Amino acid sequence: MSNCRLALGLAVLLGAASAQAAKPIAIEAPPAAESTVCSFHRSICVHGPQASLLRALDSLERGWDAGLILGVPLPMSYSAYIAPEPSRSAISGRDVLSHFDRARTFSVLDSHLAPGCALDFEAARELYAASALASTPSIDDASLRAEATALAELAVPCALVDASAFQSHPDRAVVDRHVGPGYADGASFVFSWLDASFSKQPGRLITSTWALAATHTTSDLDWSDEPDVMDVLRESLKDAMAPGSTIDNALVDLAIARGTSLSPTPHLDWDVAWPTAARTLASPEGLAETGTGFVRIDTKGRRPGARFRIDASWEEHARIAWTVVTLDARDHEVARYRALAAPKAIDAHFQVINLDDVSSILVVAMNLGNWTTPFDPDDDIWEPHGWLLTIAAE
Repeated sequence: MSNCRLALGLAVLLGAASAQAAKPIAIEAPPAAESTVCSFHRSICVHGPQASLLRALDSLERGWDAGLILGVPLPMSYSAYIAPEPSRSAISGRDVLSHFDRARTFSVLDSHLAPGCALDFEAARELYAASALASTPSIDDASLRAEATALAELAVPCALVDASAFQSHPDRAVVDRHVGPGYADGASFVFSWLDASFSKQPGRLITSTWALAATHTTSDLDWSDEPDVMDVLRESLKDAMAPGSTIDNALVDLAIARGTSLSPTPHLDWDVAWPTAARTLASPEGLAETGTGFVRIDTKGRRPGARFRIDASWEEHARIAWTVVTLDARDHEVARYRALAAPKAIDAHFQVINLDDVSSILVVAMNLGNWTTPFDPDDDIWEPHGWLLTIAAE
């Protein structure tokens, strides 16, 4: 992704932002601390129990050095507090002299973290989260956690991020603050995949979303949260895959990657045997915007030369993209077929002919959002949409 494209995206976004949404300005006082130690090399101070300070400072210095390489907009000065609570980052005050939204931030690091990889990862993640809050304080909480986690994975590759909560709820939006911190941790896969697919340098797609989502705030009570991270991606991913491609194409490929390469495997809406007669399956849960449904069909028992037909239908107002991915015995992709549908259609039909060396079929349904307004991670709720899938052997 070129800087020219990102700069153009920013100009379009700022020029087109008419309806300004708002995020309340939350100012928090840092916790009390008994001791303080500061770095001789970086603008970092750590506060808390004396026995934990040097280990945390070492981890933060390593995270800072990695952040310089990743392009993280590190703060002019940074403070972390060791406390017996989950790690987090917060805003301690506004920077009233800046022309764009800026803030003073700090982090809390969990005092129960074991030295080594766990502490290094958590320190890097909170340093990057505090950096994002400082440069883009209107960023939504779910995107902040997911993006900071994705950057920390690059900085501390020994860390293992648990994606089980994220994979257990594929029907939810890819960034959804209502599910919980564990879901946002797993959602780091979204930004890691986008960064690996479209960024020329590791981490730069993520940090670019912070730079290009900078906005002016006119109220003393709220941050102006438009454009947001998804707005930047929507504009910047135009033509990124091919002439005429959009973020929709990237989201479809992302959903397929989520279903075939991310561990653990996602929750399946249906996992069925090869149909001996036509069978209709209904969605157990509706798909939120950017949510995905997965249906697996075992091909064991099919007759030689058999074909497979799929007829899909869904509720109005949703833009659901359907893709069939055929998999071999090791669950490696053999081929993929995208269902073509007319604009604003509510049904799609397609047939899979060549099933040689295919052990299973994965049907992927991605809700790309409604036809009137783009997906906004700051919304409180996204209307889910149900679907029906009829499968038959021919």
